[in-house]
Amino acid sequence: MDASAAPETGVNLETTLERHRGFWDRTAGPFVSVSRYSPLKPLRLPLSDGTLAEGKVYLTPEMLSVDDILDIEESPPRPRLQPDQEGGINEDVFIVRPPWSRMCWLEAIMGCPVAAHVDAGSIYSEPYLNGPQEIDKIPGPRDNGWMDLLVEYAFTLADNANCRYYVSHPLMRGSIDLVAALIGYEALSFGLFDRPTEIRKLAELSTEVFIMVADALDAAVPATAGGRVSRFNMYAPGTVSITQCDASAAVAPRHYEDFFFPYDELTCKHFDYSIIHLHSEYLHTIDTFLKGDYPTAIQVSLDTEATSKTVSDLMPIFKRILGSKPLFVTGPCTKEELDELLDALPHLGLSVVAQLQTNQA
Repeated sequence: MDASAAPETGVNLETTLERHRGFWDRTAGPFVSVSRYSPLKPLRLPLSDGTLAEGKVYLTPEMLSVDDILDIEESPPRPRLQPDQEGGINEDVFIVRPPWSRMCWLEAIMGCPVAAHVDAGSIYSEPYLNGPQEIDKIPGPRDNGWMDLLVEYAFTLADNANCRYYVSHPLMRGSIDLVAALIGYEALSFGLFDRPTEIRKLAELSTEVFIMVADALDAAVPATAGGRVSRFNMYAPGTVSITQCDASAAVAPRHYEDFFFPYDELTCKHFDYSIIHLHSEYLHTIDTFLKGDYPTAIQVSLDTEATSKTVSDLMPIFKRILGSKPLFVTGPCTKEELDELLDALPHLGLSVVAQLQTNQA
């Protein structure tokens, strides 16, 4: 894709790039992207043998063809509200397409069985190691075909963009999430006490695979004005990664900081800009991320519909984050919650990627 051209967003590329540079040092904002909330729908997943996946099926890379799955319903960006509609958007965010964001790419690359549940619209991995001591059973990143498929997918997306979108990294889980994916939560919890050395080795390997895959994706997709666009619609004037630590919800803050943050920090340091993904109900590790320079920015997914914390409850933490780092707030919210976020929070270094419920959009 011609890096000097902008997707069909009706915005001026250079003006947008300049504002996005200001996001990272908190001299520009807010950035607001609004779409209609859309719950998971049943998958329409074409297989390489010409059939459609049905029921629950375990996927292998040989079952999938990039040409067949390039335009599956999940991949194109959701339609965005026009500026003159209620809850309109700033005209300064990018349309992005990751390589099939429902797919658990890193888990598959590291050998986890991958199940597609067609009716539920979900794809998930299953643990297959009996504990961290079985690290030698993990295949090399190029051994099982998943990494080659992912890189081909990213390259094909970039080749087909035609200035309509930018290609970002897909969902890529961090050290603790990958350890949990490989051995399960019970083995993770006991391993912190029974096999701490092996847990650290597994986290280290997971970090190495993350970086290797991210570098391969960047090599497959042309840069944009010397930088990259993340799946949160934001340009960074250099390389950028998004990692996450959802499994930290199952451990104490000190255990995450001791066992896993050093590896997530290594991941962040490998890139010019970095974002760590958290959930609004589980922000008990936030002090760890605010102590130093890494990650560069923090992203919080709103779970207010299903959990006890309201947007109002989260405001003190969001303000703390914005006092030292840029903040992405993403996820489903009401129009009132969106207004509260924009009215109560400092605007510089703030990005809100909101999904309004259909009856409010």
